[in-house]
Amino acid sequence: MKKKVTHEEKLADERVEISSGSIYADLGYKNHEEMETKSNLVMEISKFIKKKKLTQTEVAEIFGISQPKLSELLSARFRGYSIERLIHFLNEIGQDVDIIFKSKPRNRKARVTVYHSSNSTRHSIPMVAKRH
Repeated sequence: MKKKVTHEEKLADERVEISSGSIYADLGYKNHEEMETKSNLVMEISKFIKKKKLTQTEVAEIFGISQPKLSELLSARFRGYSIERLIHFLNEIGQDVDIIFKSKPRNRKARVTVYHSSNSTRHSIPMVAKRH
């Protein structure tokens, strides 16, 4: 007869890994910085849709895409969209997007930071700094 495995025994067999801070980097995406930036822009689009209680059909019409395409976008399938296009979508729904450039400290790599509209949440994405 098989011995019943306890919850504690199951947990003891689990392996825990510390995240790098980016799910896309942890999954091994080469362009994880870009994916993280797109994800943050799509989150802002989604928050706006919920806040204004708009339907996907209404928003898709504003964006000039089909409702199924918008549904895919909101489900984190945004590989076919450029950062520029996502910014354009935010502008189309009346959202300002500010881009600020500043020097980075010497002790870290350059990064892109997306500040959400509430200013309470901030996401930093490390970017590789290239020297020429």
